[in-house]
Amino acid sequence: MRGVALLAFCLAAVAAVPSTSRLSDKSLSTIDQYPSSASILSTWDDIALVYVCAGVIINNRSILTAGHCMYYRPPSQYRVRIGSSYTNSGGQVLPALQLIIHPDFNDANLHSDLSIVRTPVFTYSHNIRPAPIAGYHLADDLNVWATSWRQIEGDRQISEEQVVTISNDLCRTRFDGIDAEVTSDVVCTRWPNQEFNGYCSGFGSGIYQSGILVAVHTNCFGSRPAINIRVANYTSWIQSNA
Repeated sequence: MRGVALLAFCLAAVAAVPSTSRLSDKSLSTIDQYPSSASILSTWDDIALVYVCAGVIINNRSILTAGHCMYYRPPSQYRVRIGSSYTNSGGQVLPALQLIIHPDFNDANLHSDLSIVRTPVFTYSHNIRPAPIAGYHLADDLNVWATSWRQIEGDRQISEEQVVTISNDLCRTRFDGIDAEVTSDVVCTRWPNQEFNGYCSGFGSGIYQSGILVAVHTNCFGSRPAINIRVANYTSWIQSNA
């Protein structure tokens, strides 16, 4: 089983690039535009499902998300919905079989804020595909696309928002050791029309450049840049545990 999952991860580097068509700088989208998107849900009774965080499909049994999203409950209290534009309906709902938190995750400063949710093996389709994962570092001042599950009436729907990367040196001046430590593992982003203001688009959601997953959104502070984990620094850990 492990060999099958790792093979799928390797193939994701050259397959399943989301469509590059866009509706606007900030718009609702559909799962066929981002088929690697997943929603992570919690349950206490196997009936009611409550949205917790976003996630990204990385192979046919593993979802990448923020570490702090999965840190506080056992696997039995989580479910993952894939293949749907919504968090409350459609697609497939899978149980979480195992939660793998990055060993360097620190709940106090959110260093290495990544985790992997293992599910039963699932089949790829038009609306269920793994994200290609970047093996390179992003340049500064680039337009990238952030996904999220935006609140709509009675549900949440997949959405996309254009954001801009900023240098870590510049980002660091906005924090000065308060609330977040800007390390080389971090990609900072801001709104296109704001000098520094970041966004809150749903922890665990993917940041994409030309359809390639470059970061996972992990923290936000309103008037300061958003903090995202740079996946290129974690490819070995992701591949070993997916």
